[in-house]
Amino acid sequence: MSHALIADLGGTNARFALVPIHQYEPLEIRVLPCKNYANFFDAAADYIEHCSVDMENIDAVVLAIAGPVNQAVIRFSNNPWHFTRAEVQSYFGDDKPVALLNDFDAVGYSLEVLPKSDMVVLGEHATVDPKAPCWVVGAGTGLGISCVVPQDNGPNMVLPGEGGHVDLSACNDLEDDILKFLRTRHKRVSAERVLSGMGLENIYEAMAQREGIERRLTAPEIGEALKQGNDPIASAALEQFFVFLGRVIGDLVLSVESRGGVYIAGGIVPRYLNEILKSGFRDAMQDKGRMKEFVSPIPTFVVMSEYPGLMGCACYASYLVSKA
Repeated sequence: MSHALIADLGGTNARFALVPIHQYEPLEIRVLPCKNYANFFDAAADYIEHCSVDMENIDAVVLAIAGPVNQAVIRFSNNPWHFTRAEVQSYFGDDKPVALLNDFDAVGYSLEVLPKSDMVVLGEHATVDPKAPCWVVGAGTGLGISCVVPQDNGPNMVLPGEGGHVDLSACNDLEDDILKFLRTRHKRVSAERVLSGMGLENIYEAMAQREGIERRLTAPEIGEALKQGNDPIASAALEQFFVFLGRVIGDLVLSVESRGGVYIAGGIVPRYLNEILKSGFRDAMQDKGRMKEFVSPIPTFVVMSEYPGLMGCACYASYLVSKA
């Protein structure tokens, strides 16, 4: 049986797996901390050495990368690794089809194969137009965004971009204070500065300072404080995180009428599913003044699958082999 080698290469971890061609459930998954390897090739060699399939039985390689892939030298947004397409092709062999995808482009391809049971509806609306564009958004080490346009024949068209780095706007005094705090540190405040693990830390620190407290917790420490239930700033910071997420997603929907829905992946939101269900996320998304009725019907879903990026790579690998 022929297989594809697939990998979802993030800012913190590199997730490698195998998958039989035309199947989509990743096998032999290993999550390798990026900091343990000098470069991608060292991590790939470690995985290949310990997997059950020899490289000669690998018919395709698909890598999802946390950063822009249409560059001469591909660099990661939150990771010092870098390489060129030619280096990757040479490493795996000139006879193998190799594809490099943005990590959230890969999540976009996964929408073709993700089971409905892996999606949780946020809000009152759940009806999608399967032929209409949709957005994929995910907060983790960074903020990934991709726009997906379904096609009648062939894979979804995924429009590349770095939407996580758009300017962040504020809509009330609290948000003004958070942005003022962050501008003293970063001058320009992008959406990723609040919608990521680092972003949750930034929100916490800004809200603490607003209360006259000098304190910054790491994202795991904020998570622990939320479990303990003894830190009101942690609860308020997570609520504001969801509000900012709603505002950004509402802006995306205004940019592209995404009747296909909005799919929220990444490492943070699925971890706090109960909290986002009770939060002001949807109110903030729909808070678009005269355009509220335009935005309100758009359904939003949390993707609960643990490895949507790998599933998207598996889906793309099937098209890659069929085309070869």
